[in-house]
Amino acid sequence: MRIADVLQTSRDAAFALGRECAAWKPSAERALLGVNAMLSVLLSVALAHMLHLADTWWVAISGFAVMQTHFAASLERALHRVLGTIIGALLGALVGPLIGAQPWFFIPVVGVIGGFTVYRANTGSASYAWVLGGVTAIMVTYEAHQLLAFRATASFALLRVIDVCVGVSACVAVSGALRLGQQWYRRHRPAQETASAAGVAGVAAQANQFSVESMRLTYAEAAVQAGFAIAICAAFAYMLKLPTLAQALVTIIAVLILPPSGIADLNKPIAVKMVQRIIGCLLAGAIGVALLPLLHGREIPCLVALSAGVWVGCHVQTGARGASYIGRQFTIAFIMVFVQDKGWSGDPGMAMSRLAGIVGGIVILAAVMLVANRLLFRSRVSI
Repeated sequence: MRIADVLQTSRDAAFALGRECAAWKPSAERALLGVNAMLSVLLSVALAHMLHLADTWWVAISGFAVMQTHFAASLERALHRVLGTIIGALLGALVGPLIGAQPWFFIPVVGVIGGFTVYRANTGSASYAWVLGGVTAIMVTYEAHQLLAFRATASFALLRVIDVCVGVSACVAVSGALRLGQQWYRRHRPAQETASAAGVAGVAAQANQFSVESMRLTYAEAAVQAGFAIAICAAFAYMLKLPTLAQALVTIIAVLILPPSGIADLNKPIAVKMVQRIIGCLLAGAIGVALLPLLHGREIPCLVALSAGVWVGCHVQTGARGASYIGRQFTIAFIMVFVQDKGWSGDPGMAMSRLAGIVGGIVILAAVMLVANRLLFRSRVSI
C-alpha cells in the first residue's frame, strides 16, 4: 500500500461522493429506508434515556446498524448482533478478571481474540455475529483490567447486552411496522412492485461465485494484521489509560471484514474502506463541531439535527456511485457525535474523543499493513 495508491483511493472516494451528491434524487424506496433508519435511531435513544442506560450512543448505533431493506434481513441481523454480543460478553466476563491485571498476558490475548474474530467473520457463516462477539469480548476484557472483579465485570458485560437488545428491539419494531405498512399498501396497490428483491438476489448470486477455500490464505493474512493492530491499540490504551479503545478496535475489525470476491490482494479493498471511513467520520465530525455549540444541548434541535444526519447518511449509503461506505460511516459517526451518554450536550469534546479513536485505529492498522508489506517484499526479494 503505497502513498500514491492511498492518494488515488482518496481522490476516487471524493469523486464518488461528489457524483452521489450531484445526482441527488431519492427514490421512494431509498427515502423510506432513510426514514426507517431515522425512526429506529430516535426510538433507540428514547428507550435508552427512559431506561437510564449509560452508553446511549451504543444503543443508537445498534438500532441503526441492523437496519436492512427487508424485515427478514433486519431480523436476522438483529439476532446475530444479540447472539454475538451475549457470547462475547460471557467470554469477556470469564476471561477478563483473570488476565486484566497482567498486561504481558492481557495484550496478546486481546490480539488473538481480534485476529480470530476477523478470520472467522471472513470465512464462516454468521459473519456479523462473529464481529459482535469479538468486539464485545475485547471491550469487556479491557474493562476488566480496571474493574478487577468478577461481579463488576459481569455487571458491565450485562449492560452491553442490554444496550444491544434495546437498540435492535427498536430497529425490529420500526422495521416490522414498515413491513406491515408495505403489505397493506401492496394489497391496495398490487401493481406497484419494485425490482429491488431481484437486484439483491443478483448481487447475492454474484457474491457467491467464488470459493472461500481459495481465499483462506488472504483471510489469514488479514487476521494476523488485525491481531497485531488490536494488540498495539490495547497496549496504548492500557499504558496511557485511553478511553477510546472501543472505537479503535471496532474500526480495525470493520475494515478488515472483506467483501466476498476473488481478489487475493488485501491492500485495495482495505484501503478503500479505510479512506471512506475516515472521510465519513471527518465530515460528521466537522458538521458536529459546527452544530453542537449552536444547539446548546436543546433536545428538540438536537433530535432534528440527528434525524437529518441519519437520513442523509442513509441516502448516500444506498447509492450506487461508489460512496456507500462513506454514507454508512458518516451516519455512525454522526450518531456518535450527537448522542451523548447522559441527555443532550453542546460540548463536542466526548464526540471528538470517539472520532479520534476511529482515526487512531486506522493509523495503527495502516502502519501494521505497511510493515507487513515491507517484510513480505523483502522475503520475496531474498527468495
